[in-house]
Amino acid sequence: MRSKIIWKFFGAFIFLTIIAVFVLNFFVSVKLRGHFEQKITEKLQSNAVLVGDILKNDVLQGRLEAIQTRTEALADELDLRITIIDKHGTVLGDSEEQPSRMEDHKDRPEVIKAMEIRFGQSTRPSDTVGYNMKYVAVRVDDGDNVLGVVRFALPLSEVQLEIRTIYRAVLFGAIAAMAIALTVAYFVSRSITHPILQMQETARAIAKGDFSRKVRMMGKDELGELAKSLNTMADELQQKMDNLERMDRMKTDFVASVSHELKTPLTLIKGYIETLQDKAIDDKEKARKFVSIIKEHAERLENIVNDLLSLSELELSKNSIEKTDCDLRSLMDEVAMSFGHALAEKRQTLNINPQGGDFRIKADRDKIEQVFVNLIDNAVKYTPEAGKIDISIWEQQEMVTITVEDNGIGIPKEHLDRVFERFYRVDKARSRELGGTGLGLGIAKHIVLAHNGRIHIESRVNKGTTVSVVLPKE
Repeated sequence: MRSKIIWKFFGAFIFLTIIAVFVLNFFVSVKLRGHFEQKITEKLQSNAVLVGDILKNDVLQGRLEAIQTRTEALADELDLRITIIDKHGTVLGDSEEQPSRMEDHKDRPEVIKAMEIRFGQSTRPSDTVGYNMKYVAVRVDDGDNVLGVVRFALPLSEVQLEIRTIYRAVLFGAIAAMAIALTVAYFVSRSITHPILQMQETARAIAKGDFSRKVRMMGKDELGELAKSLNTMADELQQKMDNLERMDRMKTDFVASVSHELKTPLTLIKGYIETLQDKAIDDKEKARKFVSIIKEHAERLENIVNDLLSLSELELSKNSIEKTDCDLRSLMDEVAMSFGHALAEKRQTLNINPQGGDFRIKADRDKIEQVFVNLIDNAVKYTPEAGKIDISIWEQQEMVTITVEDNGIGIPKEHLDRVFERFYRVDKARSRELGGTGLGLGIAKHIVLAHNGRIHIESRVNKGTTVSVVLPKE
């Protein structure tokens, strides 16, 4: 991975950099060469004008010797070949050759052009010196009278030397730019590939089950978003694995709890049946007692199965909730009335304290009734004789809160977080004695959550317990 991706990026950068540098180098070189040649031409032209001014009087008076002497001196000073030509093309002076030995120059391209428009130039081999020269010619005038032409000649070898110097400087600059660009390209390639490699290693770790591995965020670009998505996926997978493990533990605990809860009454039923089979059935008094015990445990089994079915139905789907208009005040009155016999047996009092006038909600009436039947049943069971149970109802904006408060035996603090678990009992022996299945609070919690509500329990030992249920009106 490391040897592939980074070199693919780096190779692409190298290719693009080389192309860009060479294209840039070509255009810069062409531009600089043109600029250099233009500057040389302009310099030669201005110097030729200056030389023409210096030699104008000598040309007017026809002083050929003075023209030759001055031409040689100016050529030495300017390090150029200078030729003075009259308007008929006759050479009057030359820094490299005797004028008398030179042929007529009226057909030279630069001379013709200069005579026409005052300035001319050309590049060609010299008939006199035998190598390529760059010629620049400037016409010399005396008012409206044309006197001749001053021509400068510069060997192209010198021009080429200067151009090669320019090319060399451009080449060195290109090499330096390429080195800098490739260095930057390498680190840019690393900055791109490093998080990709990190994500690959993290993905491998996640595939092996290590969801704690995370990719360090590299920014808010696409790679940063990808890293964020990978980290989110790892967190979600970790959460799902934790949930699966928790559910697996719950399943194991549930099977163990159900087995234990069913085993006790089944064992007792089986034992009493076997006793009846061993001629105890002939003793009518014992037989009636044993049948009564068998019936009691059979009813206990039925209660457990019914509660398990209710809990299973609630856990499988919220679609089992069928909401209709429900008045919680009238519902609480009906539930309280159904406990009249149980309250009278223990000489307990139950009070309903409404605070507000509108307790109507959208809910599954039967299931909400089941919640408060379970809560009041627990309050009655775990409150001693002559105890007190208070039910309060009040409105809170779009919610209705109901509390069931008793002054019973209470629940130790360490058990409060687990009372809603299935088959969890604070006092197992006392709970079985009172006929509890250990599922009532679990069923109540699932029903409340299915209605998008909340349920909370507070308790103090020997002081009592308060269960609060908050339900939305809609």
